[in-house]
Amino acid sequence: RSFAKSRKVSSTKDASSMSRLYSVESLLTATGSTADHRLRLSSSQMVGFTAQIGSNILKARNVGGSLVKKLDELGASISVDPEWVKQCSADLVEHVGNSLVLAGDHLPDAVHHIVLAINTALNAPINYLNVPSKESGIEVAVERLNKGGVDTLVLLGGNPVYNAPIDLNWENAQSKAKKTLFLSDAKNETAASADLFMAQSHYLESWGDGRAYDGLLLPVQPMIEPLFPTVNELEVLALLLGSETSDAYKITQDTFRQLGGRDFNKFLSDGLLEDSSYEVVPIEVDYAVIFDVLNSDKFSAQKELSSDNLEVRFTPSSHGMDGRFANNGWMLECPDPITKLTWDNPILISPRLAKDLEARDGVQIFPKKTVLNGATFEAAKGTLQRNKAIFDRGKEMAVVAELTINGRSIEAPIHVLPGLANYTIQLPLGLGRKVVGRVGYGVGFDFYRLRESSNMGYANNAAIKLTKKTYRLANTQEHWSMEGRAIVREANADYYTKHPDFANKVGVESHAPANYGKYDYKSLQKKSLNNYRGNSAYEHPKFNEPYPNVKVWKNNQDKFPQIQQWGMALDANSCFGCSACVVACQSENNIPIVGKDQVLRGREMHWMRIDRYFSAAKYDQAEIPEDVQVSFMGVACQHCENAPCESVCPVNATVHDKQGLNTMAYNRCVGTRYCANNCPFKVRRFNFFDWNKRQVGEFYKGPLGKVDEPELQKMQKNPNVTVRMRGVMEKCTYCVQRIESAKIDQKRRAGPSGDIHVKDGAIKTACQQVCPTDAISFGDISDPNSEVSKMKASDRNYSLLGYLNVRARTTYLARLRNPNKKMPDYYDKPFAYAQYDERYGHGSSGDKHSSAEHNKHSLLDNSHGSGKDHVSDATHTSHDHHAPMAGDVANH
Repeated sequence: RSFAKSRKVSSTKDASSMSRLYSVESLLTATGSTADHRLRLSSSQMVGFTAQIGSNILKARNVGGSLVKKLDELGASISVDPEWVKQCSADLVEHVGNSLVLAGDHLPDAVHHIVLAINTALNAPINYLNVPSKESGIEVAVERLNKGGVDTLVLLGGNPVYNAPIDLNWENAQSKAKKTLFLSDAKNETAASADLFMAQSHYLESWGDGRAYDGLLLPVQPMIEPLFPTVNELEVLALLLGSETSDAYKITQDTFRQLGGRDFNKFLSDGLLEDSSYEVVPIEVDYAVIFDVLNSDKFSAQKELSSDNLEVRFTPSSHGMDGRFANNGWMLECPDPITKLTWDNPILISPRLAKDLEARDGVQIFPKKTVLNGATFEAAKGTLQRNKAIFDRGKEMAVVAELTINGRSIEAPIHVLPGLANYTIQLPLGLGRKVVGRVGYGVGFDFYRLRESSNMGYANNAAIKLTKKTYRLANTQEHWSMEGRAIVREANADYYTKHPDFANKVGVESHAPANYGKYDYKSLQKKSLNNYRGNSAYEHPKFNEPYPNVKVWKNNQDKFPQIQQWGMALDANSCFGCSACVVACQSENNIPIVGKDQVLRGREMHWMRIDRYFSAAKYDQAEIPEDVQVSFMGVACQHCENAPCESVCPVNATVHDKQGLNTMAYNRCVGTRYCANNCPFKVRRFNFFDWNKRQVGEFYKGPLGKVDEPELQKMQKNPNVTVRMRGVMEKCTYCVQRIESAKIDQKRRAGPSGDIHVKDGAIKTACQQVCPTDAISFGDISDPNSEVSKMKASDRNYSLLGYLNVRARTTYLARLRNPNKKMPDYYDKPFAYAQYDERYGHGSSGDKHSSAEHNKHSLLDNSHGSGKDHVSDATHTSHDHHAPMAGDVANH
C-alpha cells in the first residue's frame, strides 16, 4: 500500500514525485509488471549482477575498500548490458537516502550480503530488527527420526508428507516414530499417514495471538463457536505440557500480561499491543566482514544456460499457495494474474526455449495453422491468429513435456509465457494433491517431487523434453494484445506533465466530434464536453424539482430530496493485477464456481475480471515477444447510462433505477441472452446450470445427480444477495445490497432532520474494500466533493470504449510509467501507446493523411470489440519510433 501511494498522481504536479521501480527477475511477476525498467535474468546470475551494481555504487560513494575488487571479480562471471547497470546504479546513487535495494528470499546468501553493503552505502531508509533466532529445521527432525528412539512425534499443522523436500523422504522418517499425532484443519497426506489425526478449529473459531512481520503482537478472536468438535493449537499444547489450564482464552490473556500488557479489552479493540514489535537495532556494517564472507563463500560461476542446461524456479501457486488452499474453489477458479489460467499449474517456459525445443524435439508448440471461428489463418506475418498456441473453442491444447532434475522426472503440460528469462522454467507449487477434498482432488501437478533441500528456491542442470501428448488448459483470456486499440491508456510521467489531456487524445474519441454538437456553448451538458466523448454526463435529472402538472409537488420540494447518483473510478496506476477484487466479489455476491470443464466452455461466472495485456517494443508478428510490458484493467458491468443491454431485453429484466444503477430483476429474466450479445464489455454471466444446487462434476447427470447443497455451503452464502438459478443472467450490481443498507442506516440516523444522503465513504463495494492499493473509488458522482468525483475530474480519466456513447458510470484513470531517460531501454512512450500510434495513429512520420484514411482508422478501431472474444495477432511497434500523438494532428 505504501508503494502504491508513491505512485498516486492527482495532477501534473505530482508526476515529478512518482517513485521509480527497477526490477531484475527471472520470472514475470506482478512486481516486474509494475516496474518502470525490467531486466530478465536467471536466478543463478543474480550474484554476478548484484556484484556489478554493488561495485558501481560503492565506487561512486568511495567506500568498500577491498570489497570492491571482490565485487568486480564476481561481476565478471556474467554478461549483461553494462549501460543498464551503470545508469541504474547512478540513479540509485543520485537519490541517496531515498533509494533502496531488496533481494528475493530464494537467492543465495552472497546476494543478501552484497545488498546489505549497497543499502549501507546508499544510506537506505530501512530499519533492522532484532528477530529471534530460528529453531532447528526439518533436516534436524529427519536426522533424529532416522536414528530411532522417538516415541511420539507431534505435528501442529503443515503437510510435510506432501511438501517436504523430496530428498529427505519425510514419510519414511515419520514412520519410524512409534506414534505420530497430527493436528490440522483438513485431512491431508500427512493426516493419512499419522496414527492420530486431531481436527483443528479454524482460526476464526479460536482464541489466540500472533506476531506480525515486525513482531507486533496481534490478537486472534473467534467470530463464531466451533461448528464441529475441534480443538486449537493452544489446547493441544497445554494438554501435552500438563499446564494448569487448557482454556485458550485464559492462555491468551496470560501471555498478554507476561508480555507487559495491562488492558486486555483495549488489546482486543485496538487489534494490537502497542510497543510490542521487535527492537529496532542500529547496525554498523563492516565492509571487510562482507569481503570475508564473499571470499569464503563457495559461490562459483554456473555453466551457461541453454535448452539442454536449464534453470528451474519453484514458486507458490496463485491457486494453492504451498498446497494449503488446494481445495478452495474460489482460489482454483480465480485466473492467475499473469497467465490467466485456472484449475492448473503447468510448466511455464519462455518463447526462446519453446522455439529451441520445437527445433530440437520436432514437436510443434506453435502450429503452422490455427483454427479461428471456422476459418484457417496461416501463422505468417500480418494475419490474425490466437495467442500462438493451439485453441479449440477456447480450450488451450498444450504440449506435454517431461522435466528432469537430478534424476527425478515428471510429465506436465507447458505454457509459453513472455517475460521469463530465456532458459529459466517456472514450476508453480501447491497442486497435484492426493489426499484432499472433492474440489481439489485431481487438480494440477505435484512439482514438490522435484524439489530438494539444497534447491528450495531454484535448481540448475535441469532437462526438458517434449512429448507428443497434449493436455487441455482452461485459459480465461485468449487474447494477448490490445490490437493497437486504446483500451488501457498509458504514458510516461514526463509526457503527462506536458500533455495532461493525453488520455483523451487516443482512441476513436480523438477521431470523432463531441456528442453534443459542434459548439460548446450550445451543449446541454458542459461537463461531458469538458471531459471528452464517452464519460458520464454527470448532470442528472433534478428529481426534487416539480414537474409542470404535478400539484402535489408545489411548496413541498423539501420532501423530495435530490437522489444520489452512484459511479466508480479505477486508477490503472495503482492496479497490480492481484485479483483480490475478483474473489471478494465472488464471496460477497454468492457467485458460484463452475469447475474446469465449464471454464473450458467459457462459462466462468466471475462478475469482475482482470484483463491483462502484453505489449512489446519490437515484435515480428509470427513470433511471441520475449520481453513485454504488462498492463492490467479491471472490468465489470460499466452501469451505462445509455445501456445497450436494456434496449434489447424483451421482458425488461435489466432496467435502470433512479440512482443510475443498471439493475437486474432475476424473476423476470427468461434467459434469451440478448443482453450478453449486445454488451460491448462482455461482463454478463449466464447460469447454464443450477451451479449453487449441484456440486462440480454433477451438472450433466440430470435427475441422477446430487441436487442438495451442502449445509456448510449454504452457511457461506450472503443472506442479503439473491442466489440465482438456471436460465438467469447476472452481472455486477455495484453491491446494491450495501448501498441499500447504508441508505437504511442513514435514514435511521437522520431522524426528523430528513437528511438521507449517505456520506461519502460510507459505502464501499466488495472490490473496493479489499483492494490493497486503493485503486478503486466508489460514491456519489453528483457530489463534486466526493472522492470518486475528484478522480473522475482528473485529466487522466477516460471511458472504456467511450466512442460507443454508452455513457458508462465506471471510468478509468490512465496509467503513468516513470522510466529513466538515461537507461538504454528508455522509451518515449509505453509500448501499448506506441502500438496505438503505429496502427491507428497518424503515421510514423506524422504526415497528414486524407479524410478517407482518417475514416479508415476509425473503422479499424471500431471494428474490434472488447473482452474475451476478440482476437490477437501481435504487438508490432518499434522502440525507436517517435511518431507524434494521434491527438497532436487529429484536430487539424
